[in-house]
This record gives sequence, structure tokens and C-alpha cells, in this order.
Amino acid sequence: MPLKNYILRDHLGIFTIGEMVNRSAKVYGSKKALSVYRDEKWQYITYRELGERVRFLAKALQGAGLKMGQTCAILGPNSPEWGQAYLAITSLGAISVPIDPALKPHEFKHILEDTDTNFIFVAQKFLEDILEIDEELSFKKIIVLDSFEKSKFSNKKVSSFEVFLREGQKQKDKFKKPKLKDIAAIIYTSGTTGKAKGVMLTHENIMSDVALVYQMVDLEPGESILSVLPIHHTLECTGGFLLPLYAGLNIYYARSLKSREIIEDLRTSKASVMIGVPLLFQKMLEGIERKVKQAPLPRKTLFKGLLKVVELAEKVGKDEEAAKVLFAKLREKAGLGHLKYFVCGGAPLPPFVPEKFRKLGIKILQGYGLTEASPVLTLNPVFRPKDTSVGVPLPQVEVKVESPNENGVGELCFKGPMVMKGYYKNPEATKAVIDDEGFLHTGDLGYIDEEGYVYVCGRAKNVIVTPAGKNVYPEEVEFELDRRPFILESMVYGIPTERGGEEVAAVIVPDYEEIDRQFSGKQLTEEDVKALIAKEVKKAMENVATYKRVKQFIIWDEELPKTSTRKIKRHHVLPVVLNQKGN
Repeated sequence: MPLKNYILRDHLGIFTIGEMVNRSAKVYGSKKALSVYRDEKWQYITYRELGERVRFLAKALQGAGLKMGQTCAILGPNSPEWGQAYLAITSLGAISVPIDPALKPHEFKHILEDTDTNFIFVAQKFLEDILEIDEELSFKKIIVLDSFEKSKFSNKKVSSFEVFLREGQKQKDKFKKPKLKDIAAIIYTSGTTGKAKGVMLTHENIMSDVALVYQMVDLEPGESILSVLPIHHTLECTGGFLLPLYAGLNIYYARSLKSREIIEDLRTSKASVMIGVPLLFQKMLEGIERKVKQAPLPRKTLFKGLLKVVELAEKVGKDEEAAKVLFAKLREKAGLGHLKYFVCGGAPLPPFVPEKFRKLGIKILQGYGLTEASPVLTLNPVFRPKDTSVGVPLPQVEVKVESPNENGVGELCFKGPMVMKGYYKNPEATKAVIDDEGFLHTGDLGYIDEEGYVYVCGRAKNVIVTPAGKNVYPEEVEFELDRRPFILESMVYGIPTERGGEEVAAVIVPDYEEIDRQFSGKQLTEEDVKALIAKEVKKAMENVATYKRVKQFIIWDEELPKTSTRKIKRHHVLPVVLNQKGN
């Protein structure tokens, strides 16, 4: 039977982004909206101030010549100014083009050229790159998001954020407002499987996703959220920026991605929620476990004893209540006393991570989505998450499994108001992923259980077919490999065999820090490390069927290249490893 009544409340309405900003400014007024650590202290602006600053910025952009339907890029790390720029661009009816700061200058240029962008907000660290690109593309206005020395730049197009904002105060207060069907953003996918495409998202796409997620979470005005993920990515922009503003939350911008500072910021902000990717939560869990190992024997014994009590309570369905009570002091000390839950997305979450956190009284809600869907499509219910599932479809979202096999596994396809308008200047690619019924074909394989929970098995393009015709999902094998203490991460792939089909192989990144800790004082050779990893692979493969087992592996000595949401860029790694001999 499908799970019912997972919707906690009605949404507040579906508005354009600009209308949402105006509503929040009126409703939440003096509540804190955006908080950032600067000049050795936390500073904030209220919702009323945010609404005013966004209006001035929009007027300044209009005065500089930006018109409805034209594009304006934003390039820089998370900051209140980044958010204000995004809100101003979209309030004006122009189209925001968020750019990943991790890209190379020639990739910046491609996006700017492809979208005919003449206006850009840019962080000072990228200003010289943009000025070089300006020599070819000739921008109309370049606004620097953070402080910079104007005297060093003779280009009259360049303006500081605050000076530009003040110019808006002098401009007329009228501009045409966009409609829900108008494009709000063009977001270039990071491209885990090839060349990036520009995803066109309308105001309705984005704000319907915001409103429908709001129905499934119990966040209230005045609570805080810690913003950690890069805001140019749709998951953070929708879930960690627009949703909090819609709900009246105070957004704290994390000082860095260091686990220690994130914990400190969670404590300072008293955050109710934080959105992260699996690797972030795994690192936090490792930090907790490391501290327990280093604790004095009495404290370590007490911790293990409390865990035993929680495990006993689990047998009668009372583990959540027991964990909340027994580990309350630990959570408070760790800065997680105010936390309602973590939300995880962007990549598959190993089930042991939410399971271990839950035993400490900390809940992780896993969700699923794509940039092409604004991005959230499913989310685990607050009151009954399943560790191995990506949750249930949001309200108004339909899901179907295309061409299921005997186990019910097929391609996951979704339909809903958040599904993109299409790929920019690429109708053929759009037609390839959105069918005549309006379903978005995700390219992910999965199934749905009897309660309506969705499960993702892996990418259709990544599936390895053995000579016997068996399907192997790389993510399933990677999960077992990555659990081994001396393996930092892995990438499983298929190697064609002479008898047809593929053999399972892997790229292994050793966890050299852990190896050094365990073999302190011993000088391990390259061959020693290979032998150690071979044992780890053999041990990991005991947990999978024979046909799924890794037959050969290659050592990779540095972190595998990833997208901004920590998905491995397989198309970057495969050409290299296929030219090497496995072990």
C-alpha cells in the first residue's frame, strides 16, 4: 500500500521569485534573513532589508540596460551578495546564469558566449579572467560581488556591488514583472557523462519545487539553516536558498567546508537543518567515530553501552526515542543540539551513514532529483525515512518505471511542474529526455516498493553486462569497496572481454592517511600498498554475488575528479584507466 499523509501542511502559494521576495519582506519583516561571518563577527540583514536591497539592485540593472528576457551571469562563491544578485536579476524578468567557480576560464567563456551574456556579477578573484574575456565579448556591465581596489582597474564597466546598489536608489521604481512561465535561470550541468548542457528553468519550475518541498518539511519562520553546498548548483539554490527565504528561515553562510568549522557554525547558528552531499556526512561521521576511539576508556565504554541500549530499543521500534534521550549531551556538545535533521542529495548515500547517525539521535533525510527538475523530485518523509530509499515523490509528482526487468528495475521517469522547459538552444536533446506525455527520462535505474518509496540502483549508461548476461550496477559494488578502512573511494567500470560482455574492474584510491595511522613507523612500498588494497578488495567482495566481484583494479593516487555535487566524472577517468593494465 502506498504511504499516505506524508504531506505535513499546505504550501504558501506559487509565485514568481520576485513576488516571493516581496511577500517574505512583508511577512517576515524584522526577522534575520542572511547571516555571514565578516570582520571577525557574524553580521546579518533582515527580510525587510533584503527586499529593499533586491529592489535597488533590480533598478540599477534596468538603468544599466538589462532588459526582460536577457541574461546576467553570476560567478563567485556563496555569499549574501550572490543571493541578492540572483534575486534582483530574476525579479526584473531577466535570466540568471549561475556559473560554477570550479570551471576553467575557457569554460566561463563558453557559457557566457553561448547565452549571449552582457552583464555579470563576479567575485574579485575571477575579475581578471572576466576582463580578459571582456576583450572578446565586450560586456556592458561588470559588478564585483566583494571588495576590490577600483584604482587598479581602469575599465569603466567595472563597479563595486555597493556602489552599483546605490545607483539603483536613483532609478525609477517601475519595471515589468515576469510571469510564472518565463525563464528564470539557465543552469549548465556539470556533465558527469559528457558535454554540459544549459537547463532552462522557469519561475514556475523553481518555485513549484520550493512550495512542494515546503509541504514535506516542518521548518518554521525564525529557524536557521546552514548553507554549505555551492549555491550555483540547483540543489543548494532551491533547497538551501529559495526554500528558506520562502519559509522565513535565517540562512547562515558556512565559513568553509572544513568539518571542524562546519560543526562550529552549526553550534553558532543553532541550525535546524543543513543540506549536504554524502561525502560531507561521511566525513562528519568519521570525525565522531575518531573522537570516540581517542576518548578515555570509561567514556568509550559508556558510549558503547549506550549504543547497545539503542540497538535493543530498535527491536521494539523505540530506537529513535532512546537515541534522542541517551545521546542528547553528545549532540549538544557536537553543536547539533538544535538540529532537526540533515538533508542529503546530489549522489547516492551509503545506507550505513544514516543508520549510524540515527543511533546517535540524528536523522538524515535522503532525497533525489536532477538539475532538469529544479532539482527535487523525491524526499524521505520526516516521520518515516528509509535508509536505502531516496524517499517518496513530492506532491504533484508522478513517477513511472520504464521497461522494468523481472525484478521491477527499469528507468525512472518523472512528471511534474518542476520539470524544465528544455535545454537551451538544443531541442533535439530536450526531445531525447522529455517524452510526449511530459515525463522526464532520468537515465537512472531504479524501482518503487509497495509503499511508494523510490530506490535508485545506478545510471543506465554505467550498467555492466557480464558475459552471462547479468547486470551489475557499479554503485552497488562501489558501496562495498568504499566501506573498507584503507579505501578512500572507488569507481567501478566494465572491461570488454573476448567472449562478449564485460568484466568488472575498479579504480581504487587508497586512504593514505588511514594507512599511515595504522602502519605508523613502517615505510610501505608501492607494492605493499597494492597488496594491502588487494586484500581490502577481496574482503569487500565477500558481500556481493560472484558475478559482481571485481576481477582487476588500478590504483589511483589522488582524489577522483568530481562535479560540484561530488559525483565522479567517469568520462574523465575512463579514457585514462582503459589504457592501463589492471592488477
